[in-house]
Amino acid sequence: MLSGNDDLTLHRAPRCAGLRYVHHRWELFSRDTTYRVYLAPYREGVPQTAEEVQRAARHVLPVAPAQYEALPIVLEPGTWLVSVAAWVLPLRLEVPAQRPAPDPRPGGPQDRPGPVTQNARVRPVQGRSHPARGEAADRVRGYFERNVTARMAMAYYYQEFILGLPAAQALPMMDVVIALDLSGEGAVSDYKKLLQGLIWNERGHARDIPEFLLANGLLTPADRDQARQIAADNERRGVCETARRRLQYRPKGT
Repeated sequence: MLSGNDDLTLHRAPRCAGLRYVHHRWELFSRDTTYRVYLAPYREGVPQTAEEVQRAARHVLPVAPAQYEALPIVLEPGTWLVSVAAWVLPLRLEVPAQRPAPDPRPGGPQDRPGPVTQNARVRPVQGRSHPARGEAADRVRGYFERNVTARMAMAYYYQEFILGLPAAQALPMMDVVIALDLSGEGAVSDYKKLLQGLIWNERGHARDIPEFLLANGLLTPADRDQARQIAADNERRGVCETARRRLQYRPKGT
């Protein structure tokens, strides 16, 4: 649908981005290990180009880890533009004002299995055991807007995830503290605890943080580049060396 079958890289199974109806709602999902998927609201008079969709994206599905999928985006009613690579697809979601009552008879819709995905094989994202709060993305977005240091710290800390590297890992917390000249050794840990509270209202979801931030467009490659530029400037001006002495930090292997 996106490219009129011209771009075969978009639909090599099981890599397609797609739509599915789950738990009485529509989701945009992706197991694509090559392309990010961008979702932006349709705006009258704005060019429907991939560049414009990516610039105005409200949600971004990151490149998926091999054999897994990124946290899906729940679609809200309205008109949207979906961009994958250089292609854009407009779509409109309309939902009834009231959900139909469940059929009480045995074998009714509530007893039927959900839609079957390709080859009936979908591997869930590991570690996702509790849904995020309904307004979690907006809460985190507001927090990051008020606290740029926290956003830069998370972008630097999770930069391998932002790049979509295989077997991505977070950087050592102390490296982040020194690179960005944060207040102390526990700064990154404090940010992670705060984010878990904003997203899940409880701790125990530290491994789920990067997936949530990326899936909701709360950390982007631009954030990662900005954080790395700040770190490079700090290193050049001697700020990092001062932080190392202040924290008496020795990198591994020295």
